[in-house]
Amino acid sequence: MSVPNLITCEVDGIQYLLHPQVLGSTEAPIKADQVIPVLLLTEEELNGTPDQIGQLLQFYVETDDVCSPSFTDILVEKPSKDSSSNLFMKKKDDSSYSSKATYRLQKTVLHTSSTDNPEARDDDYLPSGPYFLSGPNLHQAYRLYPDTQDAFVYGMIPYDVYNPSGFQAVSFLASNSMSKTIPVPSRHYTRLTTRGQKRPSPIRGKRITLTDGLSLLGTQTTLSCKAYVDTYPSATETDACVQRLLEEGAVLVGKTKTSQLRIGSSMWPETHFPANPRAARKGNVFDCNGTAVGSASALAGYSWLEYAVSGNVDSAVRESGKRCGLYGLRRSLTAEHDKPSPGPNEGVGIFGRSLHDLSLIAECTFPPLTAPPKELSGSNVKKILYLDYAKDQKLEYAMDVFVNALERHLNVARTTVNLDEEWEKYWVKSGINFSLRKTARFLYDLNHYDEYAKFRKDYQAKFHSSRGLVDLEAQALWSSARDHVKRQRKLQDQVNIFRDWFEQHILATETDTATCGTTGDTIIVIPDIDFHHYHIIGFFGRVLAMEDMLSPQTATPQLSVPFTQNPGECLGDEQTYSPVVASVIGPRMTTTSLITLITQALKASGLPTSVKPGPLCFPLPSSSAHATITTTATATATAADATTADSDDKNNDDGNDEAGPTAAELQERAATKLHPHEMWLYSEQDVEEEDDDDEKKTTTVTSEQGKKLRGAEDRWGGETLAKSSLDIRVDLRELKK
Repeated sequence: MSVPNLITCEVDGIQYLLHPQVLGSTEAPIKADQVIPVLLLTEEELNGTPDQIGQLLQFYVETDDVCSPSFTDILVEKPSKDSSSNLFMKKKDDSSYSSKATYRLQKTVLHTSSTDNPEARDDDYLPSGPYFLSGPNLHQAYRLYPDTQDAFVYGMIPYDVYNPSGFQAVSFLASNSMSKTIPVPSRHYTRLTTRGQKRPSPIRGKRITLTDGLSLLGTQTTLSCKAYVDTYPSATETDACVQRLLEEGAVLVGKTKTSQLRIGSSMWPETHFPANPRAARKGNVFDCNGTAVGSASALAGYSWLEYAVSGNVDSAVRESGKRCGLYGLRRSLTAEHDKPSPGPNEGVGIFGRSLHDLSLIAECTFPPLTAPPKELSGSNVKKILYLDYAKDQKLEYAMDVFVNALERHLNVARTTVNLDEEWEKYWVKSGINFSLRKTARFLYDLNHYDEYAKFRKDYQAKFHSSRGLVDLEAQALWSSARDHVKRQRKLQDQVNIFRDWFEQHILATETDTATCGTTGDTIIVIPDIDFHHYHIIGFFGRVLAMEDMLSPQTATPQLSVPFTQNPGECLGDEQTYSPVVASVIGPRMTTTSLITLITQALKASGLPTSVKPGPLCFPLPSSSAHATITTTATATATAADATTADSDDKNNDDGNDEAGPTAAELQERAATKLHPHEMWLYSEQDVEEEDDDDEKKTTTVTSEQGKKLRGAEDRWGGETLAKSSLDIRVDLRELKK
């Protein structure tokens, strides 16, 4: 398809792109090389009073980031269906908008298409909103946002705005020449429903990015590898998940970066890595790795973006969601009998800035389940499996708040497990003589080697040489894979042994020895930690851990949930904060209900269910808005009641241990309700000094401390926040002591 020349301009200090497609024309006396911003309105919209017209123009500016005030200086009237006039006219005497220059669009050139719904109205295809007149021709306006995070490979625009099936890559430099720009259309262009739909689509008009690994008609997949770009042309078809987004009316704005050939630990040898907007130091390559890093970087950094669709190799959604403080989802397989995918390309993951948004994009992105989905609720969850990896004290306190929220909502006590220790006991007892970490490493290398076998063959056929094919990282990975080709089946069998052990000995409840995948009675909580098992590829350590094998190997959904933030580095006088993210794995076929369950649990405990774009996931509490503090007297009384109730229960019991917490224990755990992203608000400087007597030490904020905090509003500055932390102990279980 031929690519027309693209025109850019600047309005109100903002860069814009004119879509090359002509949508209509006027007979206005405008020169062919002149570009004028205009606002297109219907006859009905222009028939109001002067006040109504003014409010309407203000509405278009305030509800759209593309429509700047200069677009309202000149109006273009679109004729209605029954209008007999199709000529240009400039109204002069109409008092409703006599102060505005107004042109009339020629009715005969309004767009029509044989594929259009005949029952749809004309204004559906040419909606009111900001446009440009290039000479007499009308064009859609695209705002050019600078990609300051370097998260995108390129932006893109559809060839046909009425049928966005094929796309054209666009890479204009920003005015400062430091970054590329991403074209974004006006929000007023999207209708409530797509053609032929009876219900409004939840993502209609929402701006979404795609990971570079997905195919989209007219665009090229780069995989951050020059040899891959030289080998393959632009895509001639669109992946199924992307096509579903287009059918739902999503606005695709660009493709985001992935590590070279989707290697989880790439050093980005041929392109610059994306920045993490949540990180203290944005130039750290170790903080920007994985197949989902570009998608997560864009969504965490740009407020004009709603969703991101990413790759999911090496648990990339979990890792990037943790680093960038986003809600991420790796879905379950489509049926219970589906087998885990052995390859590194396990499909796609999704990111959102709220759990509600995540549920909407999940509904529209993933294919329908081939079996009825399972409902996950508080009545059928029998086990909360908590993987004990949180060694940092602040992180341990924060994770306790999250797990306590689940315990209260589900009325189930956690079961704490250290997978490393349990697996070591099992393989020593069973006489297993293989290393799971090495097995997972070799199997990953083999799967990656097989996935790009066609690429190596095609490159060799096209250039008659393998020189310049890939960087040393991929060469080292493939070299390792060649040494274990004959062991591939054996390696997969060893991973299957681990999966069977995990399902039978770890997931199974006391009353049901079946696996989590079939009963749907266990959820797994993984704390916010960095990967802790390393192996070396080339010059860089790629990380593998047991918990990263759980969701892929058991074919279960995995959800990343940010719920608080901890103080990080101090850069000069500026205090930085790092998100704290819990990862939750649910039973098979429970993708949607898992999101609903976690949302209900967080809301019941007053925990946040959405994050903000930018450096901070959650806003810092102001000095005049302190968290509600439960006094020690109330907490102690509740704890005493719980202890008494527990004693009575034990006296009435025959000595058998209870499987779960009593009602009094759950009530006692709910006594303290500090908002987690406000825990670090209370500095040790503002808590009363501890006495030497251990009995006088407390784990909660006393009423006197609360008065002292509320009376010190003028002292809450950056220095206090910088020194604050989660050292205040909010572990609800400690109240028993």
